[in-house]
Amino acid sequence: MAEKTGWKKISAPDFPSFMDELMAVPRNFLFGLLTGLLVPVATIAGIVAGIYLFTKKVPFISEIREQDEERHLVVGLVEPEEARNLLQRGREAVQAFGEEVRAELEGEQ
Repeated sequence: MAEKTGWKKISAPDFPSFMDELMAVPRNFLFGLLTGLLVPVATIAGIVAGIYLFTKKVPFISEIREQDEERHLVVGLVEPEEARNLLQRGREAVQAFGEEVRAELEGEQ
C-alpha cells in the first residue's frame, strides 16, 4: 500500500529558545569584548605583581636620549615611590603637550 504524503504539521517556534538564539550574537560579542580587554590588563598586572614580589621594585618605562638626540624607551626597575613621581611628571608632560596641540589648533582657525 502506498502511503499518502501530505503536509507536515508545522508548529510555532518555541519563543524562549528563539530569543536565546537571537541574543546569542550580541551576548557573545560582549563576552569577547570584555575578555579581550580584561585578560591583557590582568596579565600585565600579574606580571608586575610577580616582579614586585621578587624584587620589591616595579617596572617602569622611561625615555633615554643618546648623544645624537635619538630617543629610546627602556623598561627599568624603580622603587614604588620613584615610580609615582615619574608617573606624575609624565602626566604633566602629557598635559603640557595637549595644551600645546590645542593652542596650535586654535591658532589655525
